[in-house]
Amino acid sequence: MLKITKIKIKGIGPIKNLELTFDGHFNIICGQNGIGKTTILDCLAQSFGVNDTSIKRTAGKEKGNWSIDVLINGSAQNKSFDITSFHPNEKHYQSQGFYQNSNDIIVFKTHRDIPYRELKSLNTDPLKDIGTFARETMQGSLPNDLKNWFVNRHLWSAHQNHLDEQQIKNINLAKECFNILNPQISFSKVNPNSNDIMLNTPNGEIYFEYLSSGYKSCMAVLIGLIKEVEFRYKNPSKFTKDFDGIVFIDEIDLHLHPEWQAKIYEALKIILPNAQVFTSTHSPHIIQVANAKEIIPLTLDETNEVKLNPIINQEYGCQGWTVEEILTDVMGMTETRTSTYLDAISNFNSAIDNEDFDVANTQFLILDAMLHPENSLKKILKIQLTGISAND
Repeated sequence: MLKITKIKIKGIGPIKNLELTFDGHFNIICGQNGIGKTTILDCLAQSFGVNDTSIKRTAGKEKGNWSIDVLINGSAQNKSFDITSFHPNEKHYQSQGFYQNSNDIIVFKTHRDIPYRELKSLNTDPLKDIGTFARETMQGSLPNDLKNWFVNRHLWSAHQNHLDEQQIKNINLAKECFNILNPQISFSKVNPNSNDIMLNTPNGEIYFEYLSSGYKSCMAVLIGLIKEVEFRYKNPSKFTKDFDGIVFIDEIDLHLHPEWQAKIYEALKIILPNAQVFTSTHSPHIIQVANAKEIIPLTLDETNEVKLNPIINQEYGCQGWTVEEILTDVMGMTETRTSTYLDAISNFNSAIDNEDFDVANTQFLILDAMLHPENSLKKILKIQLTGISAND
């Protein structure tokens, strides 16, 4: 079992001084652009790497540092890392992290596209060692071999005693992933003539690669997790739901339709009941459904330093918040409405104050056409307009 309990970061990227403690299951890092979400994920993941790191010190600082507390099979351990590199091409040799445990680390960066690839033949699983897994803490796991793995396991599952019990459970779980986002989509078959994965949809049977980039991005994570667990555990193999290591996912909501953003959060909890998950997000829909202890909201204080945002309710999180409230108070958007709307409502209010019916009426017609048909503000504006009309 592997868990991260705490990290302290000083002078790394945009972060001058920050200390975070973590939930043992799910951790969702959120906040405005450029605040350091990916920096935190990189520090955490690359604590299990070896030698090279992509992490850079803060501009103007001579050195940066982070230290991390972990539990390895219940034993508390700590390591510290100093960073002096700053130039994008500058190589930095760091002290070796917990690289012996890097097979328990799975990292997904933002490269999750799955273009069509013809499988003329099937390959055996790649032979990865601890050095490979340590390098992947910086580079991330790629979806290139996802199709090969899936087709390989599907075909061998039809032959008795060729896959063990855990591998059978893994390929069945992978097939279930196809309809997690959309119950109308399901696995159909592997085409025996082309080794293509075919899916059932309301419009008929189609190739997996024909689905949207958001859907494939999600599968790159969900099925990719199952694939990566199998690459890491052989003789004996391991069922993905029994994986008790750590998963890092940068921008969990990448390319996803808003309806699916909350679903991938729920799907990961189903697939990884025993793992610790770290992810970053820009999605208010994920923040809405998350438990309070899982949200790590970052904000800037009056001195422009990154700190935890105290606004999140410690019992319910943001489960009763609107999307607009999360966008402004958690994601740091100063305004969610367009300048065209703001100008119209400002001009309308000024005209009402000055009892200028003609100007108010002109702005009302703009707002009436602009607002949602069921927006109650329309009625309020009309009442205000009628009020100054009656005074004429």
